[in-house]
Amino acid sequence: MLSELTCLSDLPDVDFSKLATLARSIEEKSSLVGAEHVRSACADLIQACERMQKQNFLRALGWIKNEFAHTRNKLDSFVQMERRIFRVEGREVK
Repeated sequence: MLSELTCLSDLPDVDFSKLATLARSIEEKSSLVGAEHVRSACADLIQACERMQKQNFLRALGWIKNEFAHTRNKLDSFVQMERRIFRVEGREVK
């Protein structure tokens, strides 16, 4: 969805209603998985769409991408830790 937002914002005639729909979808999905920083960053993105402010939209999009990268890194660390725990538990069972 972030790639789609980027592509749509690069078009000469920006469709802010389509961007706002995608931003709301990201906000909803982020809320479902507990990515609160990403969800809260969506507010600026949606506001920029409503005001049709491309520069503010691009700034907010950069912020969301940054927050998404942080969230993904945290989740990756969590998954790695879980895998280590499963490996250790598997050794203890034998």
